[in-house]
Amino acid sequence: MEREMRRKDKLVTDRGWIDDVLTRGQYLCLALATPDGMPYALPIGYGYEDGVIYLHGATAGLKKDLIAANPKVSFNVTLDVELVRAERGSDFTFKYRSVTGMGDASTVTDLDQKNAALAALMRHYSGPHSDLTPEGSRAVWIVRIEIRQVTGKCSGYPKP
Repeated sequence: MEREMRRKDKLVTDRGWIDDVLTRGQYLCLALATPDGMPYALPIGYGYEDGVIYLHGATAGLKKDLIAANPKVSFNVTLDVELVRAERGSDFTFKYRSVTGMGDASTVTDLDQKNAALAALMRHYSGPHSDLTPEGSRAVWIVRIEIRQVTGKCSGYPKP
């Protein structure tokens, strides 16, 4: 479902800029679909490295069930959000930098790959990652999102 962005003046296609937003983001909004087609979106911490998004969570739960049933996901990361007030309500707006994408999610089961994904998550937040243990890695569910489509959007800030 590839569609062109209506507001071309806000479109950013520069991959370096997109990577910067994904690298600097603190959380992403993950969108999934329930079996009956209802949308389900949630904010979640993530790691981003080498063009791949990593998520972690409990070994049982709704996210895991929904991804197992339908691995097609969408996500959004937004930075530098600022409300711009105006005299007229119709002129209120926001400044922001954002990246929205779609991809395919898969569960990581190999212990070495899980450790690498957890280390990527910790590097994303500049946290420690030398204390990962096999027991700790086995205790979490890890998801790898292969990005299939991504678009940047910038409003109120200089575009690259």
